[in-house]
Amino acid sequence: MKRVLFWVLGIIVLLMAAGVFALSRIDTQFVIREIAEATAKATGHPLVFSSAPQLSLLPPGVIFSEASWGGDARKTGMALSLRGGMAELELMPLLSGKIVIREIRLDEPLLEVHTMQTASEHVASQDESAVRQPPSDSLPVELRHLRLQNGSLRFTHSDGSHYAISGLDVTVNNLRRREEASLQCSFAFDLSQNGQCILAGQFDAAGLLRYYAPHLTFRQVRFSLRPEAGLIPGQAAPLTLACEGAIDLQTMAMRLASCSLSLPQGRLDLEGQGSCSPLAFTGKLHLDGAPRKIAALAGLNIKGHSKDTLRLQCAVEYASDSLHLRQMAIQLDDTPARGDVSLHLGSPMAVTLALQSGMVHLDQYLPLPDQKKAVQQSMRPAGQSPDPAPRGSRKVGGDTDFLPDLDVRMALAGIQYNKLTVKDISVILKGSRGRYTLTGGKASLAGGSLKASGEADLPAESYRIKAIAAGVQTGALLEAMGQTRAVEGVAALDTELHVHGSTAAELQASLNGTGVLEARDVQLKALSVLPSDMPGLTGKNSVPDRFELVRIPFTACNGEITAQPVTVTSSGLNAQGRAHVSLPRQYLNATAQVRALGMNIPVVAQGPFSNITYGVEPRFALDMARKLPEALLDAGGTARDGAQGAGQNAGDALKKGLDGAGGLIRGLLGR
Repeated sequence: MKRVLFWVLGIIVLLMAAGVFALSRIDTQFVIREIAEATAKATGHPLVFSSAPQLSLLPPGVIFSEASWGGDARKTGMALSLRGGMAELELMPLLSGKIVIREIRLDEPLLEVHTMQTASEHVASQDESAVRQPPSDSLPVELRHLRLQNGSLRFTHSDGSHYAISGLDVTVNNLRRREEASLQCSFAFDLSQNGQCILAGQFDAAGLLRYYAPHLTFRQVRFSLRPEAGLIPGQAAPLTLACEGAIDLQTMAMRLASCSLSLPQGRLDLEGQGSCSPLAFTGKLHLDGAPRKIAALAGLNIKGHSKDTLRLQCAVEYASDSLHLRQMAIQLDDTPARGDVSLHLGSPMAVTLALQSGMVHLDQYLPLPDQKKAVQQSMRPAGQSPDPAPRGSRKVGGDTDFLPDLDVRMALAGIQYNKLTVKDISVILKGSRGRYTLTGGKASLAGGSLKASGEADLPAESYRIKAIAAGVQTGALLEAMGQTRAVEGVAALDTELHVHGSTAAELQASLNGTGVLEARDVQLKALSVLPSDMPGLTGKNSVPDRFELVRIPFTACNGEITAQPVTVTSSGLNAQGRAHVSLPRQYLNATAQVRALGMNIPVVAQGPFSNITYGVEPRFALDMARKLPEALLDAGGTARDGAQGAGQNAGDALKKGLDGAGGLIRGLLGR
């Protein structure tokens, strides 16, 4: 037995010696030429080694130093260079005629790509009627381990785009037929155009893949992106995508067992099934995020909330460029909502929305004022528009393909902004390509009702609205708008207005229309007492502070609003007057004749909106003093001073009442 073992060992030693002798006699230059000719025939460019590779027997393989392929990338379009590498085969499978690669290592590969082609390349259309054949799962060789380390990719386009990948490390294990292979990849990237960074950061990927024709399954697949500069802010890091599922490469059917996109501010989960060609999907979607933190990524600072929660659950369907979110259940902080939405992503885009919501606290989701921007606006000269371009230079009309078709139906429990609350809102908005019609607009405001309809023509920057309000409590409305309850009553409004333009100044200057504002059972608390030292009013120390009717019909023409006749009716006081409001100049000029206590008292209100002055016409006091009884002439100076003081006090009393009414009107006009 020992002799047999000695003979076997001797034969092995002789074979090894013969192998070493055979390797030493191999013409490595011949091997290099064969490799160069083979790669040139297959790719059009030879693979060139800077020096002859080293061959080994145990284990069988090759070690090579620098190699290059493609020449000058600026001329050939693509070039590959390697600092070095090695390849080893498994000995036992090789003896049986089977090639199994034990390990391949590529050191510092560099791929350079230069292209002069435009982004719109011709792609041959596929015959959809032909039966798609999946690729075979047979492999020419099996691979146990592949390592690509410290690789680089440089892509340069003629339009100035530059994409770079550095520090590329790729590891592939167990690449065998119908078995599960593992993949790991990491690299740093820099995407820029014309010297400006688009996105830069670090990318990592890992997963388990298995191909058993025609099915490709993937498990524990995970992509991680850590942005460092560019479009995605660093606060979004890490941005992670994890998924599991399978694809049938013959039918292109896809099953997504789970897919999760997460970042520190939120998470999106998706599951279902669909098709890759054509692209279609049916499944479930779940979104859980923090809206204020997400807004902060875009540079918006929104008022904080104890919950800061957004949850969305729905069924999702996508096919033929149409996306449907059905049976949506939404929770935004304390506000629940439900509905359906459909998006047609063609040209133009079409949006169909049906939504029911609870009370929306609008001020909780509006960005906080930017102090720097406020300072810049305050330094702008008075009357200067934020948009310095003249109206004639702005293009009206033009391409409307980017404007969507809308079919929106909304029912909201209410919208609250500070103290102002509008309840029971219903809206129907329809139209196409920027031309929309509002119908069925209803709401409750300050104890009253509001109905509205309108039209918007965005290409022409033209807007029309018709509004009818009834039963609105003016005191409650003034308080909700931050004013004092100086005026109490029940108001009604019937108006139809038309404006055009894109800035606030243009909209105000183009206001046209008519309307009637009425208020019943009006109380001006400031008029309850008139001065008692006015001659002729002794014993008459009060005038009515409650009026049965205040009626203001008005007409607007190019931002100039004329209200006449303005009438006020009560048992002890009647007034009639006229008012003119200039929105472009922000100016008020109003006059009225007040019939009270047996006298006609002329009242004047005028001035810019920021400083409106009120009072009795000065000639009234002088005329009244001249008409006093002769018995009072001896005290003329006192009477005159009393009349002037009484008139001024009456004007002050009216001012307090009109301040409330002016605050209401300014609030309605958006001032």
